Amino acid sequence: MLLLEYQSFIIEGFYHTLRLSLVVAIGGTLVAVILATGLMQPVKLISRPAYLIVELFRDIPLMVAVLLTYFVLPRIGLSLDPFWSTSLSISLWGGANGAQIIRAGLMSVSQAQRETAAAFGLRSWKGLLFVILPQAMPVILPPYVSLLTALVQATSLGAVVGVHELLRSAQVLIEQTTISRGGSPAFLVYGFILVVYFVLCWLISRAGRLLENHFARPYSRQASGGRKKRSETAPKLVDVSNA
Repeated sequence: MLLLEYQSFIIEGFYHTLRLSLVVAIGGTLVAVILATGLMQPVKLISRPAYLIVELFRDIPLMVAVLLTYFVLPRIGLSLDPFWSTSLSISLWGGANGAQIIRAGLMSVSQAQRETAAAFGLRSWKGLLFVILPQAMPVILPPYVSLLTALVQATSLGAVVGVHELLRSAQVLIEQTTISRGGSPAFLVYGFILVVYFVLCWLISRAGRLLENHFARPYSRQASGGRKKRSETAPKLVDVSNA
């Protein structure tokens, strides 16, 4: 079978895809946290530039961002190899989109919760970490997990600038096989690549679902406790038919 014959070549591409996915996930998250912090600052001298940066990277098509990073940065003296130029462009794009997700999640927590945390001495990062963030996570996680799956899929754009990731490996394999043996194995190879990306994104979605259930558990217990209390205090009907 063709895939087994070239399994080492495909595994190498899969390794680079995993490496690229990990870098853009971490890099995009760091950029998102930094930009979200800037967006939420009351000082306009900080929030306005952060807003402009977010809108700039959100509005540029991702393919254009990858090409600009790879071909334009060397013109200003910053030369990156295909792997790191792709990582930088996708991380900036993902961070700009993730910043709005994080900001919306944090803003969903009421001001009363922030004041309560401050009243108990949980100020600054302590209040954010122990009070605000746990309540914001059920709002942040669903769209952010979707963003992470989009970032994993976007790593395939590295093939455009020569990153030896999974899609690039498939393209080279198809070209060489077509030239040397005749007949194109595109359906088989691309079908296999589709399954690999599906499994990767499904695993991320599954992990995100587990995290959602973890952070939503206190609220589900609170809701079930409230229903139980209402049922216990509700007035009972008395059967007077036999009276």
